[in-house]
Amino acid sequence: RYAVRYGAERVVLHGWSTGASMALGAAAGSPLRARIAGLVLDSPVLDAEATLRALATARRVPTPLLPLAVRSAQGRAGLDGDRLRQAADPGRLNIPTLIFHGPDDTLASWNPSRELAAHRSGLISLHAVAHAPHGAMWNADPAGYEEVLRRFLTPLM
Repeated sequence: RYAVRYGAERVVLHGWSTGASMALGAAAGSPLRARIAGLVLDSPVLDAEATLRALATARRVPTPLLPLAVRSAQGRAGLDGDRLRQAADPGRLNIPTLIFHGPDDTLASWNPSRELAAHRSGLISLHAVAHAPHGAMWNADPAGYEEVLRRFLTPLM
């Protein structure tokens, strides 16, 4: 809204981790979605439950308590898995999208990103970054990240 209020006609949303999920949700449900020219999703959390489970496991939550820990975190954060699943539905996504993600991401699984890109290969580009932990795609390959981003953004502007 801020960008549009100050004259932007087209906007590219860029989000990292859960921010990528928020950008995806905005593209799917914002009243201003007609102004969104593209999405850049960096290490997107496309399966919130799996990410919460991974975080709980990393913090050594005992296995029998994992379902309770995940449900508790979902409630405290107001996470609605259905909204995220709807936003990431390849049939509903109609905006050029670039996903940066790495197969070595242990918090936000790379598989949902790979599957989303595979379902809409003409619209969604997946740039895999090897040996990068969650959210460190640029850090792992700054020059490569910036070049892929430049190629994606140029035709949108």
